[in-house]
Amino acid sequence: MNANVIDDDPTPPRIHMDRRTIDRLAARGLISAAARDFALDLIEPPRRWGLWVARLATTIGAALVLSGIVYFFAFNWDRIPPMAKLGGIAALIVAAVLTVAVVGFGRVVTDVAGSAAVVLVGVFLAVDGQIHQTGADAWQLFVAWAALTLPWAILTGSAATWGVWLVVANIALITWWGQTQPDDSRRSGMHLCLILLDVAFLAARERLVASGVAWPAARWTRIVLALPVLVVATLAAFWMWDRLTGFETRDIVMAVAIPGTFAGFFVVYRRLLPDLAVLSATVIASCVVADYVLFRLATGDMRHGDFGIFLLMGLVTLGLFAAAVAWLRHAARSMEV
Repeated sequence: MNANVIDDDPTPPRIHMDRRTIDRLAARGLISAAARDFALDLIEPPRRWGLWVARLATTIGAALVLSGIVYFFAFNWDRIPPMAKLGGIAALIVAAVLTVAVVGFGRVVTDVAGSAAVVLVGVFLAVDGQIHQTGADAWQLFVAWAALTLPWAILTGSAATWGVWLVVANIALITWWGQTQPDDSRRSGMHLCLILLDVAFLAARERLVASGVAWPAARWTRIVLALPVLVVATLAAFWMWDRLTGFETRDIVMAVAIPGTFAGFFVVYRRLLPDLAVLSATVIASCVVADYVLFRLATGDMRHGDFGIFLLMGLVTLGLFAAAVAWLRHAARSMEV
């Protein structure tokens, strides 16, 4: 009804634009990848190295402080009363939680404090287990650690906190499998569960970003979640090749899951969600597995190797990785276009 009214003020409205807003627009498909990179160069030029140095120093400093706390209790164990041990760690946990509550979510300081709270809960459980000897297995400590800190990770909505929690969850799964499944000689079941766990978190990250959630949209969150999957798939391939007889059902499933994992990463991060970092890691992992298999075939399971075979494998390795680099350069140009 006001279509004929002319606005006398030609000045466009001022819209605050930061990295989070740009990432959200790109996640919703409102701007292209090239437009996103151009916008980020405008608001955060590469010359702002001080920002990255500050973040790196903050992360390293927090890790050193937490390590110092752990070593302090370990070195002075006999000199500190039990209640002082538990009370001191509990006070640090409360301080970390209060920091997040007072400063607010979505800041570097609160990311560090939230992650510190997760680590300190584990320190508290370990100290309590040493004071009150219960005879519990190691995996029970990590399972309790992950269970107690899961609500905190959900509440904070911090990628750093979730990263620390995922490390704890992976260790809990590894220790549980090692102590309760001794008949799994190839660790196929453990490797399969680890891949499923980390792939589930990676898929959840992609889904949240596509839905416009800002906190997991940073680029490093994708590669941090993808690397454990590739490492586990590579190690699983080594374990499978070391024992090629007496396969059980879980071993067969794992043998299919290894190439399926690599192929899935190639398709997703080359075509659907182009990401050169994840694609490069996938290519490197695939080359390592292929090189290992060729080496085992050439040397007869490393029993009949001589100088000629080792020289040939050196040339094959150079050619394999040279071809991988050439393909990645071609893929990078295509993704830029």
